[in-house]
Amino acid sequence: MIDETENWDQPVEWFNRYYPAAEEEENPADKECRYMLRLVAYDIANANRLRKVAKTCELYGIRIEKSVFECDLKVELFEKLWLELIDIIDEEEDCIIAYKICKSCLKDVELLGLITRPKKVLCYFVG
Repeated sequence: MIDETENWDQPVEWFNRYYPAAEEEENPADKECRYMLRLVAYDIANANRLRKVAKTCELYGIRIEKSVFECDLKVELFEKLWLELIDIIDEEEDCIIAYKICKSCLKDVELLGLITRPKKVLCYFVG
């Protein structure tokens, strides 16, 4: 869930500052998909809602374009993301779309040009 105390007036950093950039380009077809890959894209009219949507999507997926995320999520987790997005947007002004890409279809994804995917680094603390 989003921290409502966070200052939403600050500009959004379009690059995911928390994860280092991939060292080499990746073809989407080479990506290992653990669950169901969802491609989430949005067009948000209000800057404040835009920042909230972007921050929420960053919690669940990897930004591949300014308004496009790849989210490899279990169904329950995707539903949680979707409900959070519903609470943020104004359905009269904004648009969010999510496409399901199954594991077998992922091999057919084509890439033209350069794409750099940041790698999410997981840290485990054992105490």
